[in-house]
Amino acid sequence: MEKPNTATVAYFDRALPEDPRAVRGQMFGHACAFVNGHMFFGTFAQSLVVRVGEDRAATLAATGLRVFEPMAGRAWREYVQLDVGELPEVEVQGLAREALDVAARLPPKVKKPAAKKSARKSG
Repeated sequence: MEKPNTATVAYFDRALPEDPRAVRGQMFGHACAFVNGHMFFGTFAQSLVVRVGEDRAATLAATGLRVFEPMAGRAWREYVQLDVGELPEVEVQGLAREALDVAARLPPKVKKPAAKKSARKSG
């Protein structure tokens, strides 16, 4: 999987809302932002992904953005994907803020307990 370059990460950083609810992190080596444990904004190769909800993503897809599909046939219908520079930065900032608000309305994600390791007998 192609990792984002420094220009893509800088674009992400400029669009990330300055909000105490937004927690910067990584997923699969890509810069992302989370709220209540839910990813709402991130990088994917040299593009950005934005969680705006299924209906809004369909509306945006009709205007030229695309629904995020990290693997062929595996669409994340709540997310849109856009290339760096595809929209003016102020619009990307607005989408990131919208995504933060959408994801903040979801119930907090509960961490799953670590899987128990089975004891292996040697002999």
